[in-house]
Amino acid sequence: MDVTRPYTIVAHVDNTPEGRAAAEYACSLCLKFRVKYRLIFLYVVALYRRTSLSLINRQTDQMNADIREDAENAMLDCKKFLSRFESLVTFEWISVKDEGNVGPIMVDFIADSLQSPVDVVVVGKPANPGIKKIVGGDTCDYLLNNLLCPVMVVKNQYDTSDNGD
Repeated sequence: MDVTRPYTIVAHVDNTPEGRAAAEYACSLCLKFRVKYRLIFLYVVALYRRTSLSLINRQTDQMNADIREDAENAMLDCKKFLSRFESLVTFEWISVKDEGNVGPIMVDFIADSLQSPVDVVVVGKPANPGIKKIVGGDTCDYLLNNLLCPVMVVKNQYDTSDNGD
């Protein structure tokens, strides 16, 4: 590793217990570092894909509008949660909106859009990922199988309550 380049950590955050646990773990990791680091909290908004059928696209557009609105509220909640770490670590907030599932959107963003190499990705593992695998895939498993950098999986074992105590 180039010693002039910061150690780059990308933490997948969302408004779930596992997303908050990943954020908290990434912060605790940075507090232990004795080297320069770059901590990026990445929030992904996964939208439904548009088709070539205009009738279906009208419904898709409405569902995507609802997703965007829900995502804005969820991002505000996440930023409120992350504010507890502002005095402890420096971090960047990046939100990405794209069509598809969260895992592929993250992999593409990390590979194509970040200006520096990523040293590790921190992601939370749902307590019961069964339904997520049926509906749209497990983001954690997708990242483990498709990223070219190490992936640190965090179980929801951290204090992710909103009170900051």
